Formats: sequence, structure tokens, C-alpha cells
Amino acid sequence: MQSVPLALEHFRRGGIVLVFDRAGQPHLALSAELAGLASVALMKSFGFNAFSLALTAAELLQLASNVHLPKCEAVSAREGGLLECEGLSEAAVDLARLSGLKRQVLLRALEPQDVMTFAERHRLPIVTTGALMLYRQRNEAAVNFVAVADLPTPHAARPFRAHSFRSSIGDVEHLALVSPGEAVGDPLVRIHSECLTGDSFGSLRCDCGPQLDESLRRLGASPGGILVYMRGHEGRGIGLANKIRAYALQDKGLDTVEANRALGLPEDARDFGQAAQILRALGHNRVRLLTNNPEKAISLERHGISVSKIEPLVIPSNPFNAHYLDTKATKFGHTLPLRSAK
Repeated sequence: MQSVPLALEHFRRGGIVLVFDRAGQPHLALSAELAGLASVALMKSFGFNAFSLALTAAELLQLASNVHLPKCEAVSAREGGLLECEGLSEAAVDLARLSGLKRQVLLRALEPQDVMTFAERHRLPIVTTGALMLYRQRNEAAVNFVAVADLPTPHAARPFRAHSFRSSIGDVEHLALVSPGEAVGDPLVRIHSECLTGDSFGSLRCDCGPQLDESLRRLGASPGGILVYMRGHEGRGIGLANKIRAYALQDKGLDTVEANRALGLPEDARDFGQAAQILRALGHNRVRLLTNNPEKAISLERHGISVSKIEPLVIPSNPFNAHYLDTKATKFGHTLPLRSAK
């Protein structure tokens, strides 16, 4: 049976924990500093593929000196763990973090078999990355409220209320604009990723600026509507400088996905866990979402926010972004009509 506190107690005593990743693949996880001969032997006998050592960059220079550790490849985990990204390595280091141990965890995928019987026979507690993430969300704050003030804009007759938040991970600052009045039913919400080139400079290479304007117009007309402006999401999470590097490759014929891959960067590095925490801080666990991106709804649901309805936000294309919008539809699954072929 899955129990995060039970798994943490077992882990901090040097035991193996069975961790299921988002895809449902089971992995054996063991503290690198407490690994013993018997536990490593169990992982060697029943695991498959290579061993890996999940750790944060801060732990890289202080590797555990344990003679029982097998040869393994280091796998980097984000400093914020599951509050930053729902990955296996992040779940592993969070097991160690929550157990008060060094954030260095030995991992190996489990051989396909009757996993429940295996776990019961070897008395291994079971957790999922999702359960660990929810445990941290309920016990820790990834964002902290800072201040609130009126913000008049051209998009609504009355000022929005601007709520500022500061992330405990990387000290990133986010903003939530709430339109006047009280929502009838679930509030209309837009999660907007920062895009300096589109939002501020009016770049025609993307649809971000017009989406932001249209979102504020529609939210301003919807009592209690919320725009959550996520900073640190520039270029789908790769950063401003890397986005310009990707643009340079797109100028040579690559699409946005191909350009990121050519630079060795993820296609989409964003996570919306902090957006979910902001919505909860504003008193909402259920929303109507203004987006063309189904992954935003999936991510909010994973982070405990129910999405009762998705409302599209389609912006007319222009000669500079038609191919970009096609790529969003064909490679990211956005609900957009294909345009460049017309």
C-alpha cells in the first residue's frame, strides 16, 4: 500500500523504496550514503538497465563515499525537486531531502514482473512521483505571497487586483491579476508563460503578445477572472538567450522543436506546479482554463487543480508565425487549425 510517511521512514533507515514514475514504470530507490551490501545485491538481482545516481548540482562535488555503491552514471535533478518538475530523479532526491539525508539516490528500473507481490515479499514501501509531489505541496510552500494592489489597464473598465508572489525556488517572481467581482461558478483562468519578445516588443514570430491582450480583455469581462503570469518560462522554459539561439536556427529552416533539439535543449521545460499553488493561494481548486494547450490542463490536474472546462484562445496567424502555429498543433497537440498549408 502506498504511504509517503512509511516510505520516508523506510528510506531513512537505509531501505529500498519502490518508486513508480509518471509512465508507470517501477524503479528501486536507495540512499547512496546508507546503501548496504544486501540492498545493493537485491537491486543487482532484480533490476535491469544500468544503475544511475540521482543528485542535485549542489551534491555533485560531495559524492557519498560508500564501498557498496556499484558503478553508475550521475543523473542531475532540479534543485527544487518535484515542486519544480515531476521527474524520477526529482522524486528520488525528494525522498532523500524529506528523509534528512544527502540528496544522492541510487536508482535502477525493476524487472517486469508481479510488482505488488515482489514489493510484499521484500517488504518494500511503494510511492509514485505524483504522491510525493502532492505530499510536498501540502507540507511546503513553493510560492510565497508578497503584496496586492490595484493595477488599472486598458483591458478593463475597473482595475485588476495584482497579487505578487515570490518562488522559494530560484527566487523567481510571479504575478496574478484578478478581475473585479466574484466568479459565478469556476473562475476563468489563463496561465500565461512569460515571453519578453512577444509580450513587450510585439514580436510577430509567436502569438504570445496577442494572446496576452485577448486574455486580459476576456478576463476583465469575466468577474473574478484570473491571469497567472509565470516568469521564468521564457522560450517554454529554456530562457531568453537560448530562445534567440533557437530563433537563429529557425531562420535556417528548422521548426521550434527541431531547433531546441539541435541545441540539446528540451522541447518544453515548463512545469505549472507553482501556478497551481498560486491558484490555491487565491482560494481556488477548480477552474475554467483559457488555453489551446491540453498539457496545461493535464499539469494543473496533476498538481491538484481540477479543470472543469477548457476554452480556446485562437489568435489569427500572420506570415511570420503561421509555421510556428502549425508546429504547436502538430508536435505539441495544441487545438489550433493548420494554417501554413492554406
